[in-house]
Amino acid sequence: MEEEVVDRVSPMFWGLFSVGGFLVALLLPVFIVMNSLAYPFHLVPADRVTFDGARAFLAGAPLQGGPLSVLAPWLAKLFLVVLVGGCLFHGTHRLKFMLMDAGFKGPAAEAFLDLILNGVAILGSLGALFYAVRGWLF
Repeated sequence: MEEEVVDRVSPMFWGLFSVGGFLVALLLPVFIVMNSLAYPFHLVPADRVTFDGARAFLAGAPLQGGPLSVLAPWLAKLFLVVLVGGCLFHGTHRLKFMLMDAGFKGPAAEAFLDLILNGVAILGSLGALFYAVRGWLF
């Protein structure tokens, strides 16, 4: 009798696809509101809306009071890393199956798409984490 091979990697990437879609649906509207509507409705001060203000905030400039004033820059960095990683894993997984439906069929083509697209998602997520921790962009 032939032993059945259990695929343990594919469910992990389906899970990342699902979590990425959930995070994009949950966090992207928050990101859009905070970047587009928060200043006109006076929810954030004007000095935080400029590039220099946002950069100073993410670099650790304290907020005026509040118990989370020390954690706020790290929470913002974590928010951006999770948003970028979720978008990348969800988008590359969706792109893989769109390309497979368009004609990239077979085990070799699927392995190639897995390598390239999952590599893009992993490297992009690690790059976002690196820039958030190191502070080059912020």
